[in-house]
Amino acid sequence: MTKIHPLIVLLFLGACAANAQQGPSMSGGSKPASTPAGPFAGLGKDRPADAKTEITANKEATFDNAANVAEFTGNVIVRDPQFTLNCDRLKVTLSKDHKGMEEVEAFGNVVIIQENTDKNGQTTKAIGKSGVATYFPASGEATLKDWPSIQSGMNNQVGTEKDTVMILNRNGKSKTIGPSKTMITDTGDAGAPK
Repeated sequence: MTKIHPLIVLLFLGACAANAQQGPSMSGGSKPASTPAGPFAGLGKDRPADAKTEITANKEATFDNAANVAEFTGNVIVRDPQFTLNCDRLKVTLSKDHKGMEEVEAFGNVVIIQENTDKNGQTTKAIGKSGVATYFPASGEATLKDWPSIQSGMNNQVGTEKDTVMILNRNGKSKTIGPSKTMITDTGDAGAPK
């Protein structure tokens, strides 16, 4: 496995921490929808000052200073105290002034996993999957393309066509463009007989 240069890790970490408030809603179809706290809403929140992110790649890690690009290929795994990301290839484009990132792209078998603790102290897991995921730090917007799906606990939203796109932002709003299916599981006892 290839260990990644610490500067790249710090820059990648900064973009991920800035993505603190993204979260999908549970609405289907092509209508925009929003939710105050989605499954990835805790990302970046209460991040420890000494938190470390590790990026490993089985095949290759390349850095092009002239193009401001770093690429990682071959079973790429990003391990962070707040999330795990797996993909076949990761491309990080730095800003021209090298003070941040312009864009982060994950390609092939993208899986993002985040565990949170709910109000009852139970651990919940949010999982986003797609063929391609793109994150823009300046806007805080993440886009899942190529058969996107999001699972939060027992609730799921799945793109029912390859061209369906799910857009998430750090303010807890999301929008699904294209056909999707949403499954919401009611675990409350509001309808239970008394």
